[in-house]
Amino acid sequence: MKIALIFPVPMDLQREDPRPMFSSFAEPLGLLYIAGVLMEHGYDVSILDHGATNYTFEDVLNWIKKQNPDILGISVLTRSFQSGITIAKLAKDWNPSLTIILGNYQTVCAEKILNKYNFIDFCVRGEGEYTMQELLPLIRKNNTDYESIKGIYYRKNGIVKSTMPRVLEKDLDRFPIPDRTLIKGARYKMSMGGLELSKAKSGTIMMSRGCPYQCRFCSVNHESWRHRSADNVIQELHLLESQGYREIMIMDDNFTINPKWVIEICKKIIKEKIDLIFHCEARIEGTKEMYEYMNRANVKTIFYGMESGSQRVLDYYQKNITPSQSKLALKKARSAGIDMLFASFIIGAPIEKISDIQKTVNFALNLDIDYAMFHIFEVFPGIQIWDELVEQNKVDEEKHWETGVRVAELPFYNIELEFLIDVIRRTYRKFYSISRPKFLFTQFLRSLKSQYRRNKLRDFGKDFRSSIRMLDSLSEKRF
Repeated sequence: MKIALIFPVPMDLQREDPRPMFSSFAEPLGLLYIAGVLMEHGYDVSILDHGATNYTFEDVLNWIKKQNPDILGISVLTRSFQSGITIAKLAKDWNPSLTIILGNYQTVCAEKILNKYNFIDFCVRGEGEYTMQELLPLIRKNNTDYESIKGIYYRKNGIVKSTMPRVLEKDLDRFPIPDRTLIKGARYKMSMGGLELSKAKSGTIMMSRGCPYQCRFCSVNHESWRHRSADNVIQELHLLESQGYREIMIMDDNFTINPKWVIEICKKIIKEKIDLIFHCEARIEGTKEMYEYMNRANVKTIFYGMESGSQRVLDYYQKNITPSQSKLALKKARSAGIDMLFASFIIGAPIEKISDIQKTVNFALNLDIDYAMFHIFEVFPGIQIWDELVEQNKVDEEKHWETGVRVAELPFYNIELEFLIDVIRRTYRKFYSISRPKFLFTQFLRSLKSQYRRNKLRDFGKDFRSSIRMLDSLSEKRF
């Protein structure tokens, strides 16, 4: 049985363009994990990462025709949903007998998807590795007793049905290590916050899944944080090193949630003399000892989601942090020797006032960070604030469930979208301007001490004009 899996590219919904909105920086680990489980059970699996190609939709269809699969699986995020639907429609028109399965985040709207798009046959909710493994034999045998498969939506006599949710897999070591030969030839850029971090061969790894925190703007599963064993992680890192990878992005939802486990991983990286550079995302609760071991293990960049400089807005998000705690985390990471510290911020929350936005801008400009990234607040199905705004009739669910919407585009909001875009554009330009001589001088001194930082500064300088254009465009893009 032949299985084709596709990770469709996010599209700029403001223009009709069949090409990607931006190129891919991360391997489709979710599809690689599903492929690994299926290949263990004898399936012939192929993967297309649309964003790592320059394919039009017609090119994608030609790839599907070449694979001639029995099953087409498409991984859809909110921002890539329309691309996924376009691909599914083209595939079904080509081969009406092709079984099409959607998975990943946007299947939070599974019932709506199956009711609207009759060419989609199944939606898989939650982690899909073992759901797919159990579902495919029934499809192959034309056995429609789908009630026994947990975590799916399907149709029975034209009516959308759902099964019990699938319990999250606790033992992540059960999953095969991703086989990256399935995406051989795909082009990836190691980037963080839109800034390219490396021109060397770069890859990604997932060491843990989930997050126990309850941030109201986040779609990450809040039920359970699970991690791989240190030995299992080291096995994959050795494989990546042998395959010529030089820099690795740790894709965990919250890598630093358990400092003791992070230290264990870092100790093994040091002991095994693994020659890789690492980048990760983190919350602010890490210990000084954890940061010191991360530095020794060659973690060069940490990206923090600090979100706001207004405690009022942080409390609204249920972020459970304070601006002073964020400053302390940066101090710990700096003193431990971490080369580059990034932070992201959000403006335009439903309760936000202009004074809150100004606090966030001032906070970002006065933090000891190397790079700041700003987003305009957006809601989409599956997050708590979306549900709240729908209940208050502030979001038209039927209009926006497929794409999400920036709050500043909604009638009730009293701050203009263009104002928010202008704030971000001006803040980006000020962040790197000569009006901040202390920041620029500090950057210069730190770069003298760090070869890694000198390389990044050189790359940024080489592409200075394109880097500034990138900063401008980030204020307008929707993610």
